[in-house]
Amino acid sequence: MALALCILAIIVSIVIGYKFKLNTGIIALGFAFIIGNLVMGMKVNSIIAYFPTTIVFWLIAIAVFFNYATENGTMAVMGKKLLYAMGGNAKLIPIAVALVSAIVGGLGAGASTPAIVGPFAFVMALSAGVDPVLTCIAITFGNLVGSNNPFNGYGGVIGRNLIMDNGVAEDLALQAGIYCWINCAIITVITIAFFYIIRKGYKAQKVTVEKPPQFNEVQRKTCAIVIAAFVFMVLPPILNTWFPSPFMKALNNFCQPQVIMIIGAILCALLKLGDEKVVIRKMPISTIVMIIGVYTLIKVAAEAGLVDVIANLLTSAIPSWLVPGAIVVFAAFLSFFSSSTSTVMPLMYPLVPALAAATGLNPVALYTCVFFGGLSTSCSPFSTGGAICIAACPDNQVKEELSNKMIFAALVVPVLTFIAAEIGLFNFFHI
Repeated sequence: MALALCILAIIVSIVIGYKFKLNTGIIALGFAFIIGNLVMGMKVNSIIAYFPTTIVFWLIAIAVFFNYATENGTMAVMGKKLLYAMGGNAKLIPIAVALVSAIVGGLGAGASTPAIVGPFAFVMALSAGVDPVLTCIAITFGNLVGSNNPFNGYGGVIGRNLIMDNGVAEDLALQAGIYCWINCAIITVITIAFFYIIRKGYKAQKVTVEKPPQFNEVQRKTCAIVIAAFVFMVLPPILNTWFPSPFMKALNNFCQPQVIMIIGAILCALLKLGDEKVVIRKMPISTIVMIIGVYTLIKVAAEAGLVDVIANLLTSAIPSWLVPGAIVVFAAFLSFFSSSTSTVMPLMYPLVPALAAATGLNPVALYTCVFFGGLSTSCSPFSTGGAICIAACPDNQVKEELSNKMIFAALVVPVLTFIAAEIGLFNFFHI
């Protein structure tokens, strides 16, 4: 009863929010308290404990730092310079953004990549008139190619270790991880190409860009802080990955993007590089409220037994030919509101050996369905990666619009992945 009410509440919240232009998060949060407290008997403090503090802090850190660079015009000049360097060829921007995101993610930035690449990518893309949805897709899914390899990629390493936990030998687990990564890279490229076509990236006209102005004194100081922040966000995780040591581990633990951006914001404030009141007023409060509300409601649904129902359906109630697609759907649904690596993969990877044995299906394909099924909604504003990417957009109006548009974009990718799973696109490799 409670679970059915939660699922209905999620749907109703999204529909009402979209139909009446209301903040979906407020409606969802109301449902979370009503169902959690009155129907399930949960304490109010227990429901409040579900608030996604990590994601919210990410949003605040990104906003308070880059709002200085936006408010004083640094990001606008920087975008013009980047676009000028590309010769104004707007068609190439999404491809370039995806490649840069893949490289930065592969070097070790991982989940931090949207926060690092996003501000520069959005400024350049907006200056050229490139669709923000396409830009967000290029950043998010470009990053997945690099950051989920099984050697040093966060998601790839977790996946490899979870396969080993299922009793698979280390060398075979690495081989399976590589195959899953290749499968994910293929569907990622398909996803970016699909959005490039439907969002008409190929129709972007070459922009006539005059030689951009020079940075003024305030902008030069801001630019120096932004570049220094970029170095401290990217370099420590790379050095820690390739040259591990206690010192590098300690440095990497401190140089998390959230910490670096807060320190950068403090420096901007002390140097009077922008109007602090304006910077704070431009905080993405609407996006934060939406994420808190829907995230909390899905956590109440999980408390009501959502995870157990999904596990039972996969193991007993679905025909074998539909299992790959069903895994994608369930993984995508869970990841829509939570982390794929910390929630979906640990939950669903242990189900794969039994499913493969019972159905005769390729275990690599099933692992891929879990892996990319969870990642397929990584552009959702309720997911960590999607929320960080949207927060990196310097234009507040575009940012608010993206929060709604990326909900629907995050529904399209699982459909593509479902089709890929059902036609056997993930079946080329075996262990």
